[in-house]
Amino acid sequence: MKTSKIIVSLLLLISAFLVGCSNNDSEQSANGTTTIDFAIHVANPAEQEPAFYQLIEKFQAENPDIKINLIGKEQQEHVKSIKMMSQSDKLPDVFWMLPASAAELQDAGMLMELNEFIDGNPDIKDALNENMLNTYVADGKQYGLPYQPLVTGLFYNKALFDQYGVKVPQTYEELTAVTKVFEQNGITTIAKGAKDEYSVWAFLTMLSRYGYFDKIDAILAGEESYNNQDFVNYYAKIDELRKLGAFPDNVSTQSYFQAVEQFLNGQAAMLDSGMWDVQKIEQSKIGKDVGFWWGPTFKDGVGNQQVSSVVPAAPLLVSKKVGEDEAKKEAILKLFKFYYGEEGTQIMAENQVPPMTNAEVTINEEEHPLFKRLVDQIQLEGWESQPNQPDLVVPEAIANAMYDSIYGVINGTYTPKQAAKVVADKISETN
Repeated sequence: MKTSKIIVSLLLLISAFLVGCSNNDSEQSANGTTTIDFAIHVANPAEQEPAFYQLIEKFQAENPDIKINLIGKEQQEHVKSIKMMSQSDKLPDVFWMLPASAAELQDAGMLMELNEFIDGNPDIKDALNENMLNTYVADGKQYGLPYQPLVTGLFYNKALFDQYGVKVPQTYEELTAVTKVFEQNGITTIAKGAKDEYSVWAFLTMLSRYGYFDKIDAILAGEESYNNQDFVNYYAKIDELRKLGAFPDNVSTQSYFQAVEQFLNGQAAMLDSGMWDVQKIEQSKIGKDVGFWWGPTFKDGVGNQQVSSVVPAAPLLVSKKVGEDEAKKEAILKLFKFYYGEEGTQIMAENQVPPMTNAEVTINEEEHPLFKRLVDQIQLEGWESQPNQPDLVVPEAIANAMYDSIYGVINGTYTPKQAAKVVADKISETN
């Protein structure tokens, strides 16, 4: 008898619990709020990624029925966390990821296709630069969208060019001519720091002017060699700049960050860098005199020489499970429409993130003169971006060999032929 009473009591408790849960679910449903878990690669998005954070805040203000739950972690921890979550099939709804890992998740069938979003928003499809979409397509499936554009090139101190009576170059021949003038006057032409081997962005774009993207697929397939005459010619140009004194005397022991300071202190005419340094340069004593350049064209180059570098940064991905939740899917596609639309693009621009679409943006030139010049270069008529950074379309070991080869010539430790062979040997090892 006592046992029966206990069982009945338990059943009543369970029933009350379930009713309570049911009531809570009904309240949430009646509330009509859809929550999106969005995992990002910085611990404090508000401070570390203000453009992204402000965009998300504005979207939520305009869409009170959608809540974005930002999950921020330092990049290394974030990537590790995403990989662990993928193993238990518990990915966040939307998340940032490194390109190579993103491709692996797509191959594993863990991502929602975004073709519906692209095809359903032809205005955004037409506005996005082609490489922003093509980079994250596999077998016709759009599996990712760029988080932001990555813009790299050469910043230059116009005041130094004016001081020594030379024009900002356009061709390689003009670059060698100004290098001779700066060398005679104790000015470094291009600030570089070999201790951070990855800091060769503008030089990678120069490699694209020697037919890199026409050759790389065949090279990786073993049908051609990286050690070819066109690439040797490319390294020969770097070697000639070295001999002319274009680089710092202490380039082999200097870091990238020291190279930045050298430029900001007026000791170098140019800096190989990218959009991330715009704000720092604008706030420096030389800020109002600095411009942005895509680097020289080459007479012996291969193919189009008017090559810029506005490439997609690491992608935003959506978990495949989102496709099974119509409300969540609709909310995320609405977020993307805002993110890549004119309003989102303007919010990015106001925080000095260049547009990845052809949408016109308003920039306060008096407050941000260098950012305005950088955006003007992006929109320069007749110039076309390389599909991606050359180092981002090869395995990490080969990318490291490419960095080594470029700095090896800059430091004088490799001849042009040896530099090309270093990368060719690494490709052979990888294959």
